Amino acid sequence: MQFLSSLRATADSRPDAVALSFEGTQFSYAELETAVAEQAQALSGQAVRRGTRVVLIADNSPEYLITAFAIWVLGAVLVTVYPSSEVSEFRYVLERAEPELVLADERAAARLGPLADEYRIRRLEAGAPSEGRRLRFDSAACAEYELALICFTSGSTAHPKAVMHSRAGLSNGAAAYARVWHLGPGDRTIVCLPMAWAFGLVTTSMAALSGGGRVIILKRTRPALLIDALTQQAGTFFAGVTTTFVKLVDYLSSLPETPAFSGLRLCISGGEPRNEPAFARWTALSGVPVHDVYAASECFPAVTYDPVEDPAPLTGSAGKVAPGAQMRVVDEHGDDVPAGSAGEALWKSPAHFLGYWRDPDTTTAATTPDGWYRTKDLVRVDEDGYVHVLGRLSDMIIRGGSNVSPAEVEAVLSQHPAVAAAAVVGLDDPTYGQQVVAAVIPSGDSFDAQALQAWAASRLAGYKVPARIIIVPELPVNDRTGKVDRRRLAAALTALA
Repeated sequence: MQFLSSLRATADSRPDAVALSFEGTQFSYAELETAVAEQAQALSGQAVRRGTRVVLIADNSPEYLITAFAIWVLGAVLVTVYPSSEVSEFRYVLERAEPELVLADERAAARLGPLADEYRIRRLEAGAPSEGRRLRFDSAACAEYELALICFTSGSTAHPKAVMHSRAGLSNGAAAYARVWHLGPGDRTIVCLPMAWAFGLVTTSMAALSGGGRVIILKRTRPALLIDALTQQAGTFFAGVTTTFVKLVDYLSSLPETPAFSGLRLCISGGEPRNEPAFARWTALSGVPVHDVYAASECFPAVTYDPVEDPAPLTGSAGKVAPGAQMRVVDEHGDDVPAGSAGEALWKSPAHFLGYWRDPDTTTAATTPDGWYRTKDLVRVDEDGYVHVLGRLSDMIIRGGSNVSPAEVEAVLSQHPAVAAAAVVGLDDPTYGQQVVAAVIPSGDSFDAQALQAWAASRLAGYKVPARIIIVPELPVNDRTGKVDRRRLAAALTALA
């Protein structure tokens, strides 16, 4: 795996350079290599072999990266899932992935409840930096196209989709981001995005290490922690979702004095639509603009900015097609639209997914016969090559950078005896981009919205629980299909706000 080879090369050329920083602990590249080798030996003793599927459920930490890399050293398959998921979501992932080993940190193990015993889940452990000991890891002889990662991510259906990536794809994706963002040995990359998400694992952590720089690991995306990493730890680069920057500017505005970010050179936002007013406030406070990245867990990098070629982003644009990636803009028939016209974006990228785990029908629906990934997003490319994202063709709600499937939330709400019918849409939210709102037709005269929210909260991750539940006499439907017309519903609920 090329990424692992790059880690070894840096450990040879710059063994004492800091690779990871976390809550006062540091790993040099030599210590990281040793820790990965030791963890690979430990996993091997637990029957992890080439092709073995290992589920990792944990918050961001050095142990997370060390374990992920050790799994790949052995030629095994890393399976990731958000540690904040509910028991029903964990069960779905574990039943679907059929792992040989499940590793969880303390917080995740507590959330897993009865599944901890059912699946004999083991505690995630990795040693502290070794002192004076150098141990080399030797990667298993694997073909680069072999499966390396199954990343469970919310899709447009009632259950998470299991995105598969190869060893080569992950290496190529990380290296591509390192090149386009000019990440090098002098960079200190702040990783606050969940490592269970490709954005946190590959796009930021692995990209930074591919460039030979330092990864500053944060367990949570909290303004105070980010400001400390930017000031006390001299962070040079960090990526977040739009909501991250909204919260940061609110936090900075509450301080008596704005701190100086002398080392910061690059900020990237992705995962949800741009918030230009918030970004302008951030630029005024920090002196650094917010560039964009537009991609998907299935296919990356796709669209972003080269900060050297574009020191300031173009307002309203996600950037240009990244080096190594390709994009077509097509109409509803799959034909390329005229230059400057709007259409659906199709992608091919350095990290192009292998499909969805054990779901050939969904894989076929997500790709064209000749292998392009269907984004279901409406875009336009201007005469200078800048990509403008006009909206989503799907109904997915994006709250704080996390995808929420309306069908999943509706399925939970509809199980409540007081609900005759329910439909879920995303409405504008100044902080999170979108909020989850449910329109409900009660099944009787007595209806308690707070009780229904509590019901949902016991069965869904917090960001999926409807912020508002509105009683309606009927749901608007499409005359041709009979399905709920979400656009009409969203407009009606917005008018009631």
